[in-house]
Amino acid sequence: MTYHRDISKRTLSLGEFQQKQRPPNLENSSFETFMSEYISFINENKSKITYIVYDCSMERTGNCGGWSDRLVGIMTTFVISILTKKHFLINFDKPCLLHDYVIPANFDWRYNSSLLSNKNHSYHNYLNNNYKKMKKELLGEKDINSYFKADISFLRMNWDFTYNIRKRPNINTDIPWITKYHQADIYKYLYHFLFKWSPSSTRALNNQRKTNRKRNKIACAHVRRGRNPNMPQDAVGPKQPLDVLWKYFDLLDKDEYDLYVASDTDSVKVLARERYPENMIDTPGNITHIDQPHVLNDPDEGFQKQLSDFYTLVNCDILIVPSSGFSILAALVRNIDSGLFCWRGLDLIPCSRYTITEIFPGGKYNPSKPK
Repeated sequence: MTYHRDISKRTLSLGEFQQKQRPPNLENSSFETFMSEYISFINENKSKITYIVYDCSMERTGNCGGWSDRLVGIMTTFVISILTKKHFLINFDKPCLLHDYVIPANFDWRYNSSLLSNKNHSYHNYLNNNYKKMKKELLGEKDINSYFKADISFLRMNWDFTYNIRKRPNINTDIPWITKYHQADIYKYLYHFLFKWSPSSTRALNNQRKTNRKRNKIACAHVRRGRNPNMPQDAVGPKQPLDVLWKYFDLLDKDEYDLYVASDTDSVKVLARERYPENMIDTPGNITHIDQPHVLNDPDEGFQKQLSDFYTLVNCDILIVPSSGFSILAALVRNIDSGLFCWRGLDLIPCSRYTITEIFPGGKYNPSKPK
């Protein structure tokens, strides 16, 4: 079998790796200018600044959700910090420290408990069905700061409120870019503005690329099954008919494409390897749900695997996405707009970053949008 240019030995430097993650430039500098002014405001007012903190910490009981729940919550909390003119931080150590895996890209969002000294604080839980309270507060007549009066306000949530935030009075002045850009672009820009991979994550992903990749292109799919031996408490979802995926993969040029299947179920990945043994690649580690750790799973290994899976999906040339927050988010923040398919039942529907939440309506990405 003749392969295209062998890239299995090509290892990216940390600088090259982080450069690859950056999104294309915006049409104009409004986002960059605004965010630069926000950072300057925070830096110039450090002595009297107050804080909005996204919380997914062991200090408080309860769940945070999976990776997509947490990223959606982080991005919404960040937007709220801009509305309230407060310093944004992330308090994330469940099941492990976030900044061991991704680090600040443009300003330091890492929370330190020493901030609590001589400061009052409050905790706001908007997770799951509590989002209705957040919706009311975002759309109310009152100054949003009236809901976050404490020196440090901790927020836990897993919903996108872009639709509601756009309806606020004076939003064109408060956050001009939020009404200009599509939701998909807001996700991509904020994700890359906040995060870059840590050196340890870069090494892990480089090692995967060096040892697994043989071809220039990669076609990927996400298969979400739900409850399995590694995640016994997970919800059971509708089964995606795998024949649909195999038929599509069968048509691809195997000299051109590596193949990858992200899944929450080992049996699916076994089937994929058996069917395409020469082309199927994988990320190391045991499958786990970061919000539902199993006694037999290493939480650090499971978290690294989820991030490796996510990064792989973000950088696929072809990406097949079911109705799952994890892969929908990967589609929203990827740097290319082509090669995206929405997997609904027996159909693989050509879609884009701009139509995916219309094909899969509702859920965490638009819970408040009229149906």
